[in-house]
This record gives sequence, structure tokens and C-alpha cells, in this order.
Amino acid sequence: MKIIIFTADSNGGFPVPAVKGGAVSTLIESLVNENNKKKLCDMTVVSLYNKKAKDTAKKKYPNVHFKYIKVPLIIRVLDKSAFFIMKKCFKKEKSISYKSVFSLLFYILKSSSFLKRAKTDKVILENNIPLALIIKLSNYRGQYYYHLHNVPRINAGCRNVFKNCTAYLCVSKYVCNQIESIKNPIGPVSPKKVRILHNAINTNRFKVLANRNKLKYQIAKRYNFNVNDKIILYTGRISLEKGIDKAIDALKYLKDSQFVFLIVGSISYGDKSFKNDYVEKVKKRAKKLGKKVRFTGYIAQNELPIIYNVADLAILPSMWDEPAGLTMIEAMACGVPVITTRSGGIPEYVGNDAIVIERDKMLIKNLAFSINKVLEDPEVYRRKGISRIKNNFSEDNYLERFMKCIEK
Repeated sequence: MKIIIFTADSNGGFPVPAVKGGAVSTLIESLVNENNKKKLCDMTVVSLYNKKAKDTAKKKYPNVHFKYIKVPLIIRVLDKSAFFIMKKCFKKEKSISYKSVFSLLFYILKSSSFLKRAKTDKVILENNIPLALIIKLSNYRGQYYYHLHNVPRINAGCRNVFKNCTAYLCVSKYVCNQIESIKNPIGPVSPKKVRILHNAINTNRFKVLANRNKLKYQIAKRYNFNVNDKIILYTGRISLEKGIDKAIDALKYLKDSQFVFLIVGSISYGDKSFKNDYVEKVKKRAKKLGKKVRFTGYIAQNELPIIYNVADLAILPSMWDEPAGLTMIEAMACGVPVITTRSGGIPEYVGNDAIVIERDKMLIKNLAFSINKVLEDPEVYRRKGISRIKNNFSEDNYLERFMKCIEK
């Protein structure tokens, strides 16, 4: 079977392989990695050009085809100019969505031209709704699938493309329910066209590591806290919907004063140039707790397992309906107790192996209660979700699950 995967976004153009990070690019590389070994299909990935990505693909994945679309300088200049204007006119965290919008349009035009000439059995459009224009402009009549990592908020003027889509691969039942609704911009989608494809992580990377005490000493030294402090961990973007301010408010009610709260992440996947009012609000609240709060900034994927392993507790008090959320299952795979909220697809991922609290007026107090409960005896909760993650969310069987979805 020949398949073509189209992937591009408008907030930085993360390539495949995922040399610049990006959740969607990382998941696609998981498929690439497994197919390079197992050869379950003839796979072509169409990605925005990046020299490091191209070199990595050639070296690591000889059994997968890659087509790279190189954006001309004039287009990149337009992107920078438009992005500068958007940052001035809109909230900076929202302007990220316009970081490479002209590059995206260029990618769509080149991809539609490529698809007209290509011989393929199936096409996969990865998440970004404007990619529907590739189908529209190429007049493609074969089977095509949308892999939705988020709930669609627009239809990009492509109602017929969505109507004729062969099937939708959704990262959670929550996303399925949303697109089946008549209120959704691409809906209502027939339940017969909807398939759940839960996300996956590298369980060979995210796992319990030996020498936890030694690792903790190294991290304590790096971020200047007491090695005997209990570590409460947050990983992810620093944004309003993630509820970091709620976590800081809950810390005031902790019984044990010997703790440190590590906030791992930035506003935009490692981009240090962004600042916004919410970040300043979080930092202002953190100051009241003195040295008990540490901002580490962005940490690369290959370093995250160490951070997870030294933590006594990982927390994600999400305040929006997250379609999935990988950080909880990364933490659980490393044997770390997890506290999160009943939001979107999160309960599907953590199941009964994490503490899930309601997003209501008692959130902060319930958060504090749950943190106290875990910190009193972390070992009771440690390693609880490891088998769940290995059995359901491992990269080892992600390609097989993907293939099953498109072979129906």
C-alpha cells in the first residue's frame, strides 16, 4: 500500500523528522521510525524543508520516502513581516498561530501540485485544517484521511473536502464527539467515519531510570534547590489554559514545607522571545513562594525522562478541554504519580491510574488536598500507570494501530 502523509503548520513549520520538536511532528516520526523497521507500507512524508531534518531522514530512515518543500526567501520575509504585525496587534501567545502562514500557503500550493502527479493509494492530512486545500486544488479523487490532534475551529472554505473525507483519525473519543456535532465547523461527521487513534510515546525513552538519587542530586544542583526537597513537576507550555496559576495557589495549602515546584517549559516550544501577561502573572505569584518555585525554561525531549524520574509528583491542572495531552502519560511511563483535571480527552489517557479532579470552584483546595495525599507517601502512587502506558500508548504498536485505522 502506498500512502502519502502531508504535514505542515502555521506556527513555525515543524519538519519531520522532528528536529525542532513539535507534538505532531514527533508523532509522525514515530510512524516513520516503525515503518522504516517493519515496512508495513510504502510511506512518503511531505514536509517543510529543514537541512537537519533532511540529513536525519537520509541517515536514519532509508526505507521511507521524504519530499521536502523549500520555502523561498521572499516568502520567509513575508512571514517575518506579518508575524511582527500580528504580535503588535494581537496577544502574543495567539499570534504564534501566524508565525509562518505564508510558508503554509506555499506548502499547500506545492503539495497540491505534487499530489496531482503522485501515484498513491491513500493520503493522510495531519491535523492542520487548511491542508484540506491540497485535496481541493489537486482535485484528488482517491481515499484521504484527516488525522485530528485538535478539535477543528474552522473549515477553511473546504466543506466538500470534509464531507467526502474517507475517515477521521481522532486522538481521543472527546475529539470524535466534537466533530460528530452539528455545531463543529466540519460537522456533523458520521460516526461511521470516525476512528480513535490514541497518541503514543517512546516507552524506551520514557521509563523508570536507575540511580534516582544520583539523578536528583544532579538536578538539585542544576536548579539550586535542596536535594531533600520533594519535587512537584509541571511540564508543557506556560499558558492560561494549562492552569499553572491554580497549581501555585494550591501550594500555599501544603502541609509539608520542604518542596520545590519545577515549571518546565516556555510559551512556544523553546522560543525564548515570547513574553505575555499570563507569564508575568505566574511569575508574580511564584515570587510569593520565594525559592520554592523554579522556572527551568524549555528542556529538550531527550532530557525530559531524567526530570520525570526525579519528581515525586507531576501535575497538570488543565483548564481547557485538552484533546489528549502527552505529558501525563510521559510522567506515568516514568513511574511518577500524576494529578490532573477532568478535561477533554485526559481521562481517556490516564484512566484510573492518576488522580483526576473536577474543574469547579473547589479546584484549588482539591488540588492541595491531592498533592498533600501523594506527598505524604509518594511510593504508594509511584509506578502505578506504567503497564497502562506500555499496553496502550507505546510507539511500539503505534504504526499497527495507524494502519488498522486506514485499512478499514
